[in-house]
Amino acid sequence: MSIDYSILEDRLGYKFRNRQGLVEALTHPSFAYEQNLETVDNQRLEFLGDAVLQLIVTEYLFAAIPEAPEGAMTKIRAGLVCEETLTRLALTLELGGYLRLGHGETLSGGAANPSNLSDAMEAVLGAIYLDGGMERARQVMTGLLDPYFEPAIGGSLTYDYKSRLFEWAQAGQDREIKFLVETTSGPEHDRHYQVGLYLNDRLQVTGEGRTKKAAEQDASRQFLETMIGEEQTRC
Repeated sequence: MSIDYSILEDRLGYKFRNRQGLVEALTHPSFAYEQNLETVDNQRLEFLGDAVLQLIVTEYLFAAIPEAPEGAMTKIRAGLVCEETLTRLALTLELGGYLRLGHGETLSGGAANPSNLSDAMEAVLGAIYLDGGMERARQVMTGLLDPYFEPAIGGSLTYDYKSRLFEWAQAGQDREIKFLVETTSGPEHDRHYQVGLYLNDRLQVTGEGRTKKAAEQDASRQFLETMIGEEQTRC
């Protein structure tokens, strides 16, 4: 079944002259591996897109907050280019429905995996840069990030769920939080961690991620949203 990329292009506000770049940006390594052909995955475009994104956000902040020191801009930029923000952008674009995933990755919910979505978002930006140049890439990305710039500059855009979790624990009595690695899978270069979040030695939720830190953040987010209340976890 052919995929209608025009809908995605409309959401991006950019029409590709050569759609092969967009297709490559949406190709997960698992799909390329299973094809056993010269299928190109999106890792190189992700690498490029990351650099383009860093520059776009840096330029924006440099102009928007002329009095801000380097350290402050670095912190603000980190929130705008992190996996969480990129995942939210990808969800807004419904990018998961366009990802080309391998069979196993599809069965494991790869279309909703934050790492896959954020990587694809960077790869799409890299593809736009190659296809249309820096100015068009800047227009697309600043448009997508527009709802996030003001909260980021104002200090209200934060995804450090683990810190907020410990603040919650310290604010009450008899709240002891700890994390334990439940399972580790995957090859050395592509580990997948499942971490349990324990409150007073009782397992509450499990988080997943490519690093232990990412898994702990995921578990913290789940706990805050489901156990304490979504309202308290909003940026």
